[in-house]
Amino acid sequence: MMRSEQAVAAPSRKTLFTVLIGGTIAASAILVGFVLPAEYRIDPLGIGKLTGLLQLAGPERVEVALPPTDSSGSLARFYPVAFRTDTVEIPLAGAGDADGTDDLEWKVRMRTGGTLVYSWSVDAPPEEFYSDMHGESAPTPEVKVVTYHKGAGIESNGAIVAPFDGIHGWYLQNQAERPVVVRLKLSGFYELPEDPYAGSNSQSTP
Repeated sequence: MMRSEQAVAAPSRKTLFTVLIGGTIAASAILVGFVLPAEYRIDPLGIGKLTGLLQLAGPERVEVALPPTDSSGSLARFYPVAFRTDTVEIPLAGAGDADGTDDLEWKVRMRTGGTLVYSWSVDAPPEEFYSDMHGESAPTPEVKVVTYHKGAGIESNGAIVAPFDGIHGWYLQNQAERPVVVRLKLSGFYELPEDPYAGSNSQSTP
């Protein structure tokens, strides 16, 4: 018994071309309509927004201009003095001390735009210790004065940017009967005056 064999005709060039074009169009549609929105948040056809595929690409990234912080309009700051860090211990006598060492002013010299980061604390009853953080300029001819913070309390943490050339720091007053020590840490762009302790016996460790 003989098996019959049937020849299969090869597809025509027109058919191959049609299949190729159709596949290319389908792949392009998938790329533009689904892959780009999901992977790169590019949605030219709006399909990603309608189907929620845009959420797969994460939040939208928008480039914005940096807000100006000084006259130059830049967040970058450059200083004529080197960055430094100091740890200071400031002893204060008990309230009413005969020598008047229960209060003092401790300040650093800063130029306009100089930045200071600080933290201080003292072991005393909160209602019996007073501080006044302020700054003042040299007479030009008037003296500019600014108050940053004042009041009772046993600690403070923060930063200042000097609004003018001058000395900036703290007036400290111990109102408790026993002596205390104020522990101050500061970093930034400033200079220590010849006598930042205003008569105290404190010592600084650069």
